[in-house]
Amino acid sequence: MLRVDGISKRFGRVQALSNVDLEFSPGEIHALLGENGAGKSTLMHVLSGLYQPDAGTLRLDGRPVRLSSPLAARAAGIGMVYQHFTLVEPLTVAENLVLSLPRPPRFRLSSRAATERAAELARQLGLDIGDPDAIAGTLPVGTRQRIEIVKALAGDARILILDEPTAVLTREESEQLFTLLRRLRADGRLILFITHKLREVTEAADRVTVMRRGRIVTTRTVGTTSEGEMAELMIGAAPPQRRQRPPIAPGTGERLVISGLHTETDGRGALRGVTLAVRAGEIFGIAGVSGNGQQELFEVLVGLRHATAGEVRVGRQPFSATSPAVAAAAGIGHIPSDRHHDALALGMSVADNTLLNCKVLDRLRQGLFLSPSVVHAFAAELVEHYAVRAESLDAPVSSLSGGNQQRLIVGRQLTPQPDVLVAVNPTRGLDIAAAQGVYDALDAFVTTGRAVLLISGDLDEVIDLSHRFAVLHAGRLSETLTPPVAPERIGRLMAGATQ
Repeated sequence: MLRVDGISKRFGRVQALSNVDLEFSPGEIHALLGENGAGKSTLMHVLSGLYQPDAGTLRLDGRPVRLSSPLAARAAGIGMVYQHFTLVEPLTVAENLVLSLPRPPRFRLSSRAATERAAELARQLGLDIGDPDAIAGTLPVGTRQRIEIVKALAGDARILILDEPTAVLTREESEQLFTLLRRLRADGRLILFITHKLREVTEAADRVTVMRRGRIVTTRTVGTTSEGEMAELMIGAAPPQRRQRPPIAPGTGERLVISGLHTETDGRGALRGVTLAVRAGEIFGIAGVSGNGQQELFEVLVGLRHATAGEVRVGRQPFSATSPAVAAAAGIGHIPSDRHHDALALGMSVADNTLLNCKVLDRLRQGLFLSPSVVHAFAAELVEHYAVRAESLDAPVSSLSGGNQQRLIVGRQLTPQPDVLVAVNPTRGLDIAAAQGVYDALDAFVTTGRAVLLISGDLDEVIDLSHRFAVLHAGRLSETLTPPVAPERIGRLMAGATQ
């Protein structure tokens, strides 16, 4: 159905793809594995018309094609769901879906017709996208993911490409997604998906291709290779050992205390009496299906939202942040969920992005001024310490792979050593080695007597990394749990059980 011959792509001095040859069959789920920066997303962007290759040929049904744009790719039957969603957030679900059609209305759009078409598309695919008239920017991430898939398949796409489709989905949502992909495969469609989760490859894919430094390492039938072999092929060495969780630092002092926290969204209760305490030396996890109050909790703690009731204390000091700068001054640092939207200035350089932290600026500033040499030295040290691969410190941060962008953010937010770090999906889109690096950094951080509140949609991450955790459902927090905990028990709490 789809074939690439000798595809190459360079960005400046970085050879992102080098003479890539691959072929894909109809009725196949094909996974792509590789470290951050291995070239997976670049290859998929070539196949979706976003990038033009420097050399090589694409063949669709045996015929050479030139995909000059994503619109041309959609017209050829190729749809892609990007890792960072592409919804127009102020528009409704229905309006977003109409925009994705290969041939949208040329003159006038009927709101009723758009709503009916959106509902029909979702019904045919068996996907719950909620109210077609809802504003896209107000929806939880799991719903946005489903809308993106409906968008990609609008116009009867025969080839569906997904870049890290489960990065922000819970295990249950991921299982629902793969059930859909198997149904699409049975209809003869081709599914390509990028992932770092080896379990997903063995559960869902028919074949897997491993990439490293822009080249194909191997393509194998799933079932003929183990997860350990795939990990070794991916990173070129034995995979890192599972980390050993260090004991909680001596002392039982509480770094963060939340009592009876309430917030509202659109007049409805988003947080309903949330109470918890995070101790010195502890990583406390918050699990749950997205859209149950996680974003509101994060926003209250970092100064982006006012609580309607309740109290927050950092150490023994009452805390009420009116901005992220006030939160930082009180000792709260943060890693937001969406690095492109909330953590990086994509058009600025790598060096300048290392400065986007109030505490860092205060430390480096000399009076009213910043010395370029001081900034360069700081950025160089951070990039080296956190193994950020960058062409240069002056390159735009948008030129970094997603994993390297995330490493830069983690390093920048840990450098000022806040009392409490609120981290949301801190390893989103990271490969095995990079995720382990983040885990090690968080472990080192709490061994100094500080604390981490980890909010993650990856249940495995919450269980593996947390000393204790709780489940957030409909704005209410469950009892506190200490690993190991039976998955069935966690599933019941995620579904709304009170115990």
